[in-house]
Amino acid sequence: MWQPRNYARRISTALGWLLALASIGILACAAPPAVNDPLAQPAGGPPVSLVVSNSDLAVGENRVSFGLVDREYMPVRPDTVELRAVYYEPGAPTGEVRHRAAAEFLPWPPEGRRGVFIANVSFDQAGTATGDTAGIWELHASFEHDDGETLTIGAVVSVAAEHSAPFIGDAAPLSDTPTVADTDELRTISSSPEPDPALYQLSVAEAVGAGKPAVIGFATPSFCVSATCGPQVSDLSVLARKYHGQANFVHVEVYRDPHLIDPGNPARELVPAVSEWGLVSEPWTFVVGSDGRIAARFEQYVPPTALEAALQAAMRQ
Repeated sequence: MWQPRNYARRISTALGWLLALASIGILACAAPPAVNDPLAQPAGGPPVSLVVSNSDLAVGENRVSFGLVDREYMPVRPDTVELRAVYYEPGAPTGEVRHRAAAEFLPWPPEGRRGVFIANVSFDQAGTATGDTAGIWELHASFEHDDGETLTIGAVVSVAAEHSAPFIGDAAPLSDTPTVADTDELRTISSSPEPDPALYQLSVAEAVGAGKPAVIGFATPSFCVSATCGPQVSDLSVLARKYHGQANFVHVEVYRDPHLIDPGNPARELVPAVSEWGLVSEPWTFVVGSDGRIAARFEQYVPPTALEAALQAAMRQ
């Protein structure tokens, strides 16, 4: 269940690059573990930490995103990173590698060292360390460090039986989101400095039910923890102009009455669509097919080239 008053804390845990993120719940080691051996914490802590930024991992294929930060909380960007999904049976001292994948660095705007690593990872069973899914999943990242030796670090992740946000093939929720017809000032329904009217012509329900592909973006440009919401919404505007008449585009501001929000006050009310879509982070972008079903989903920033490719694939279906 979504807890609105905890929203800022939860997305900070998922997305930020600050001290709080680099220090929460991370297990790491400085030497590559043998297969099936758990990670060991070295004296003084690891030189690099792995921060997994997904909020919605579940059984099946997942687009996993993660960052690497050093002890000064600065980003680390090796040329290649191998990611392994390791499962620990309840009570087992060693784990089993269930999946391997090469990770690709995805830069965040503006240009620079900011960004995340992306890898497609499959989990074959749930593991949340609780109840019926008492097993534990860890993600292990291996890469060449400053001294030329291979460094392996890891982080525990929770893998649910099903995704909380709509997954590929699921029907897109028909949320009744506000449009230009509901307000005289777009700043009351968008925190974008200069809201693009093209992104608020239709509600989510209208866009999804129109019989053509749709791109639905959940973001809060003025209050985004990762500072990528503004660029993501701008990308939507560019694609909306390019594909005008061929697909529908909707930006959903995650907070109600954004023009009344005090930036220094963490108490903010979420719009109903956020819980209807099962979201606990931002930004999220969904591509919906003409049949009203999810064709692609992206947690956090997705570059326009990748988003456009997903849209074109949906248009060909």
